[in-house]
Amino acid sequence: MQRYLPLCLIIGILIAFRVVGSLLPETLPNFQPLAALFFCGALLAPGWRGFALPLGIWAITYPLGMGPVSDASIFLTTLVALAATFALGKALSTRGIPMLLIGSVLAAGIFHLITNGIAWIGDPMYPKNLTGFWQSIWAGPTGSPLPSWVFLRNLAAANLLFTGIFVCAQLRLPQVKISARQPLPVK
Repeated sequence: MQRYLPLCLIIGILIAFRVVGSLLPETLPNFQPLAALFFCGALLAPGWRGFALPLGIWAITYPLGMGPVSDASIFLTTLVALAATFALGKALSTRGIPMLLIGSVLAAGIFHLITNGIAWIGDPMYPKNLTGFWQSIWAGPTGSPLPSWVFLRNLAAANLLFTGIFVCAQLRLPQVKISARQPLPVK
């Protein structure tokens, strides 16, 4: 049972933030541990489980954050962005804690560029030029109550915070290693 406690805590935190985020969409938009969970997937579980675990949690909690899967393009775009986040986390998983923290902020930027870039391409509201791309990335849709940069800021802050929490949890659990090549010392 103690072995599954960290996983249960992660799932509980994720669900709690998804619920709070959906109840307060203008207060805490995009502040949740989901992208950090994908980023740290390579740290939390070896091999395919490092991606499958966050993917399963995301699929289960998707209706809490986005509602039913009514728009396949949004679902697939988010999946691609989360896969890119995981790939970056996997690439940085053996680089040490400072690189993981920097990478978590970089992962937020990549996620934001992918999702808002696809919105720019697919939404006829955005002009198909550099100005339209910048509007998609920074300002968001005309008339939106929150600009896009708020979502980026909150995602970067959440990634940094939750990546730090996941890495600290790894340091505290002797049976879990930060890397297959170089386990971090446990005190």
